[in-house]
Amino acid sequence: MASIAFNDNREYIMFPNGYDLRTLFVFTCVVETSGMTQAAKVLNMTQSSISQSISNLESALGTQLFDRSVRPMSLTVAGNTLYEKSKGLLESASRLLRETQESQNLTFETLTLGLAESFANTVGPELVRQLPHLARKWRILAGTSPAQHEALLNYEVDLVVSTSDQIMAQEGLNLYTIMEEPYVLVFPKTYDGPVDSIASIEGLPFIRSSLRSSLGRQIERQIKRLRLHLPSHSELDTATAQLKMVALGGGWSITTPICLLQEIEQLRDLQVCPIQKGSFSRKLTMISRSSEMEKTAEKVALKSQQILRDQLMPELFKQIPWLENKLIWGLQ
Repeated sequence: MASIAFNDNREYIMFPNGYDLRTLFVFTCVVETSGMTQAAKVLNMTQSSISQSISNLESALGTQLFDRSVRPMSLTVAGNTLYEKSKGLLESASRLLRETQESQNLTFETLTLGLAESFANTVGPELVRQLPHLARKWRILAGTSPAQHEALLNYEVDLVVSTSDQIMAQEGLNLYTIMEEPYVLVFPKTYDGPVDSIASIEGLPFIRSSLRSSLGRQIERQIKRLRLHLPSHSELDTATAQLKMVALGGGWSITTPICLLQEIEQLRDLQVCPIQKGSFSRKLTMISRSSEMEKTAEKVALKSQQILRDQLMPELFKQIPWLENKLIWGLQ
């Protein structure tokens, strides 16, 4: 059955069978995954179904979209034009769908969150458990904040929880501060040297956080502000590896409460101290695109804050009592 739409003169026009949003979505997926086999895996469809959708689309348009005489197959001129135009159309259709669902408090078919790794490992599972009716399918993608920012702007994720301050200056975004947490010093349990400032630490090498992460970059900026040169023999990419190295006596490091929360079992082998001189902090911020999913973003941010404040952080406070007064909560 053909689809019906309006042209620019508000007259009815008929879209041919095979030319619809779902088929355009399949087509763009084939392009972006570089083949029908890969697209079938991503979309959980059979390869024959993908092939039939592309054939139907080509028949509807009356032109070939792929040059199948080469391997891997490539876009024709018409295919490339359709691909470039389809991306904007699909983004607009997706926004319209989500705005309609949100306005009526309907359940989203899918909800994709891009989360900082420590946040994904601690708060992420509880969000899914405590907001079961928000989406039929949740997708939680853990990674570094810069990569999550790009994914948000490219419409690859719906919401982001970021620990970076670099996206804050960009227009077209809504920001909801969940909490602000201090950076803290971590030492092996056996360390008995000075701990009042970063500059005073003696006898242990500094274990760096990877500069791929916003955490690592924020720490390095503070070290430069203090004009310090810290002897270092290792740079680690995850909080798990970093804190394990400290616990084994390999050095000292700088981390945050939520990273400690992720590795709470390692606290028995760690000594955690506040930074008295040269202290600094970071914010955990829920970010959405402006005029999109604002109610949902605020709901998820509030629930995230509640999970941290009332459920997860109290377990950390039992072992590090002084930490409770160092956290600043955002949304109320």
